[in-house]
Amino acid sequence: GRGSLQREACMASQAGKKSGKRKEAQARRETQAAAEEDGEALAERVAALAGDNQTDAVDACCGVADEGFRRGAHELAFAVIRASLHKHGLQNDKLCRRYFFLLDTVVKARMSAKKKPEGPPKMLYLREMLGRVPEVLSGQLALLGGVDGVKAGERCVLMKERGVMVIGLSLLEWRLLLEKQAGPKMEMQMISGVEEAVVRGLSQSEGMSDAQAEIKLSWNAWALKLCEAEEGTPQLRGKCLLQRTVLLLAQNSFQKAIDSSGEVMRIQPANKHAAALNATALHKIGRKKEAASAVTELIGAFQRSEDQHVQDELGAPLELVVSLLVEMHRTKEALRLLSQLLSRVSGPRHQPLFFGLARLYAKHGLNKDALVLKLPQLCTRPPDRRTWDLLKSMAEYTPAAVEQLLQSYIDEAGPGRFTHVPQITEVMCKLPFGAHGSAANKALKLLQRCASQVAPDRPEDLKIIVEDLRAFMSSNIPPTVSEQFPRTIESLLLAYCEALTAQHTADAWEMPGDLMKRAFNGQPPVVLLEQLQRSCLRLPLTSEKTLWVVFRHLSPDSGVALVRTWLLQNDAAADVDRMERCARH
Repeated sequence: GRGSLQREACMASQAGKKSGKRKEAQARRETQAAAEEDGEALAERVAALAGDNQTDAVDACCGVADEGFRRGAHELAFAVIRASLHKHGLQNDKLCRRYFFLLDTVVKARMSAKKKPEGPPKMLYLREMLGRVPEVLSGQLALLGGVDGVKAGERCVLMKERGVMVIGLSLLEWRLLLEKQAGPKMEMQMISGVEEAVVRGLSQSEGMSDAQAEIKLSWNAWALKLCEAEEGTPQLRGKCLLQRTVLLLAQNSFQKAIDSSGEVMRIQPANKHAAALNATALHKIGRKKEAASAVTELIGAFQRSEDQHVQDELGAPLELVVSLLVEMHRTKEALRLLSQLLSRVSGPRHQPLFFGLARLYAKHGLNKDALVLKLPQLCTRPPDRRTWDLLKSMAEYTPAAVEQLLQSYIDEAGPGRFTHVPQITEVMCKLPFGAHGSAANKALKLLQRCASQVAPDRPEDLKIIVEDLRAFMSSNIPPTVSEQFPRTIESLLLAYCEALTAQHTADAWEMPGDLMKRAFNGQPPVVLLEQLQRSCLRLPLTSEKTLWVVFRHLSPDSGVALVRTWLLQNDAAADVDRMERCARH
């Protein structure tokens, strides 16, 4: 019957599996016996090296390694040449070349034909490989190259072309690879230790798009395996497990995320990120009571945190907790938690904490009154770089409060006090004014008002306002607004040049010529050049130096015409000294 057929098929399958296992065990025993035989043969030759002189000893070591290679025992050959390197150092070129060749040989044996280009490399653990060296050979290699010759080190190297990372290099091997990379054409990336290698693996996972979830997980698994194999610190292992939990949660593998976050919490009981991920996974899987209880504990933990720790926990942990509270319809508790954290903000040094909290208020549509009241306390007078950065960041979240602060800074601006005008207009453009271009229009009106107060007594004011107007000329704003900026520059420079007199400083005279060249790409409007020339013609002979200051910023033709007219107007054309100075300039 059908049942007996199924039983027979099952028994045949089990018999096949047992037969396969027996064959595998037999193959392992044969391989091990061959390795023991090769090890004994090589050990005898290594023992005979003791009496040789330096040059003969190196040649003999290479000979032993070559015999191992001919026997097909590549790992044993590498172990011999590695011990020889620790005995004789890096001076012998033949020894170094043999090391490179045998390292590449054992690395090639680890290569994967199916490796994805973006995936993690294969790993070659020298500790495991040296552990497979037969005891009789290992003892002789220890006598030859010392303890370092048979013990794995802490350094790593990524053989990029082979897609293999070698883990456990000694400092001597690392130096050889660093200093003599120019020998064999192998592209290598040197890594100082296991921790750096693990962190690089985690960074690779983080740097990939969410669409490459499988590859992200493979990089994380690679980093975790490396950390565990090389006995990384609990903190490093916790970091790997934490990233794995985030990736599992993104893939809706909630039970696995619960298990993974639980491992982190066993290693680091106070890790709020792990606890928040755990609570999120519990909530998603339907274990609502456990999730609610975990969130309540996290609220208490955040309230007990010291100020310096809150700063570090602002990112993912707090965001997860607030998201859960809102999702659980516990919005009042979310507001209370954020308000309590906001109460710790007491001055400019807490700006990052304030901005992080503001982002959470905005993301979850929570009432922002507390933010509006707190913002002025974080801004300095006069405003510094951190204040402007904060206002730019907060423009999206509390536009009315930011605009109110800007107005107070605008009221303080005036002749000699235009330093902060460019920062004010920059923040203005971050504010959501509605129609595209209205922010630039508002900035234009402010700059026009400032331009009306510019005078030659303070040439620096002219530079600040013109440079800020210029910045808007290259912005992506509607033509109806953008065309107003060059017109404003032109009218400002015209008024400034007209107001220049012989009593003003050389800086005051030099400024408009330099600015009109830069604002109009070396081709200022004719009306500006004519006004500057008219102003220069008012200069008496005693202000000749001022004339040369202006002359430097004019085109050759305009400059010659100006000097000729100025000399004739002042009846100085016959003055030989002046004519010589004209020729020099």
